[in-house]
Amino acid sequence: MADDDTERTEDASPERRKRARDEGQFPRSKDSGPVAASIAALGVIGAMAGDFAGTIRGFCLRCFDDPLSLVRGDISLLAEQAGLVLVSSSVPVAVAAAIAGTAVGFLEAGFHPNFDLLEVKLERLDPISKLGTMFSPKSGLMSVVMSLLRVVVVAVVAESVMEKSFPKLVRLSRAPLAAAVWETAQVVMSVALWSTLALGLIAGLDYGWSWWRHEQSIKMSRQELKDEHKQQEGSPQIRARQRARAREMLKRGIRKGVKEATVIVANPTHVAVALRYKQHEGAPTVTTKGYDEIALQIKKIAKEEGIPIIENRPLARALAERVRIGRVIPADMYVAVAELLALVYRLKNRGIRA
Repeated sequence: MADDDTERTEDASPERRKRARDEGQFPRSKDSGPVAASIAALGVIGAMAGDFAGTIRGFCLRCFDDPLSLVRGDISLLAEQAGLVLVSSSVPVAVAAAIAGTAVGFLEAGFHPNFDLLEVKLERLDPISKLGTMFSPKSGLMSVVMSLLRVVVVAVVAESVMEKSFPKLVRLSRAPLAAAVWETAQVVMSVALWSTLALGLIAGLDYGWSWWRHEQSIKMSRQELKDEHKQQEGSPQIRARQRARAREMLKRGIRKGVKEATVIVANPTHVAVALRYKQHEGAPTVTTKGYDEIALQIKKIAKEEGIPIIENRPLARALAERVRIGRVIPADMYVAVAELLALVYRLKNRGIRA
């Protein structure tokens, strides 16, 4: 039974998963970001191919229409134009790739900023502690298999696409230059796109393998689950101190509410509501209220502080049920409360303590 309690056979608890995530442990694929960036870049290139080709063609025509202008002209102006062409052609592609790669990273890791991981810790720089992982047979074998799989899949896909496109490429030797360039670019795009999609499939497999390893690494034993449960619940002594603190805070809040009150409305034992009335506030306000033990506590403090206590069972129950602490009474209770306050003031003027 003891061995069963120490073997890691149980799924990780939410708290264990949170700790692992805070430490930077989560399933991921090495190729997911680059593959997403490549697909986004190829998509932008395909969508804006006509614009890119027109921009580059226009620049080349300006340069080669009068070759001597390259010598006689202003080199800085030519460099500026070349830079504009380069920026207009590359920036949309780079932005799309960056957004796609970042989005996939957030999908894998979620948004959990942890600046503790940026701290310099010498144990992270210790190469000896990493040797076991680097030369682990299982990890090393899987890394070799995934690398070979990438090479083989890309080679097979590229060869298949090129084989289908080869007759078209052969005929391009007799085609006009513009058409030949366009057809060649389409073949290159096709090879790049299908190869990237194949790498995306491998990235999916790699993520599945990473997820399985992650789930195995965070498994917990029954004893660990019991210990975690105890830590979350806390010891009986700590819970007792917490309850005592809560009672003390409640008593302080009740005493403060009673001290601010003008009158306590109560039934004989079960309900007590403290009301404060000041002319500049307009309507009376409930400063505290309670049932049973708390009601008795309110009345006890009221007697100590000299706050009048008026027994009115219907009004006490209505105030306790309908008005929250710190809120003024509703308009339909004005008459009943006004009569109650008038009684309190009459008793005070006569020197009678309620």
